[in-house]
Amino acid sequence: MAKNLKKIIQEVCEENNIKCTFLSQDWVVILEKDGNIRFISGYKFDLNLHCIGLLADDKSALYNILKYKNIPVIEHKIIYSPQNSEDYAVGLNTYEYVKDYFIKNNNHIVIKPNSGTCGEDVFDITNLNQIENVLNKLFTTNYSLSMCPFYQIKHEYRVIMLNGESKLVYKKNIPKVIGDGKRSIRELLIEFNPKFFANKLNDSKYDIILKNKETFEYSWKFNLSQGATAKEVDDNVLKEKIIKIAKDVSNKINIKFGSIDIIETSNNELYVLEINSGVMLDNYMNANEQNYMVAKKIYKEAIKSLFDL
Repeated sequence: MAKNLKKIIQEVCEENNIKCTFLSQDWVVILEKDGNIRFISGYKFDLNLHCIGLLADDKSALYNILKYKNIPVIEHKIIYSPQNSEDYAVGLNTYEYVKDYFIKNNNHIVIKPNSGTCGEDVFDITNLNQIENVLNKLFTTNYSLSMCPFYQIKHEYRVIMLNGESKLVYKKNIPKVIGDGKRSIRELLIEFNPKFFANKLNDSKYDIILKNKETFEYSWKFNLSQGATAKEVDDNVLKEKIIKIAKDVSNKINIKFGSIDIIETSNNELYVLEINSGVMLDNYMNANEQNYMVAKKIYKEAIKSLFDL
């Protein structure tokens, strides 16, 4: 557990006369008040039902649920290991299955762990020769994978939902910079996200000075943990559309506390990308003091909700 979250939990518990005990290297928190006991495990609060928490973190299962509920969602198809010979895996555990999906989707798909987070081990597949190597690599550490079509994403948004209400909405900006003919890639990236890039750009390739209006994309992913930044959504009409989808998701599948990621495609369509049943605001709150206070308010409300305070 991050130090800032631990600090917030301790402060909120002290303010509300809740006993809190940290165990398992601070990954488990026991909260006690008036004879009632509640838990926090990592970033998962004892608010969601266990089953829906598991389903929210399963990309393929979540796709099927949201599609059934007529919510716009990015397709995720499950992939099982070739070594998995169970009946449920037959036909979904072969190279040919993935190859066919790749061809069907214009020779451009994304493969990732089916229950992964933070953009780790997410692969952009544009060549058939990549597939086998990626599958072999990911199946060394994952029980199942998922694949989805590659979408031209204009923006990605995150909505923090608590008890059916949106508590925070922000846009994620990928770490892409535009040259001015004077400054190096390193200087531009540090200006873009100083806290993230201050000590990460030792390679000499970042010494290159970009030409005027030349672009450099550090990552194609929208994860704050990989250099993206969080910004306010200044289009109120768009913001209301995003919140409406997030509320629809929350109400229809009974997510009490979670992060809902929604993408906006190049043709201005909105789709749910994924849901995290754990609410991790580390990178958001570390950006500045204002964000820290926003995150603290959200976590405070979540902790109080555990005890109906």
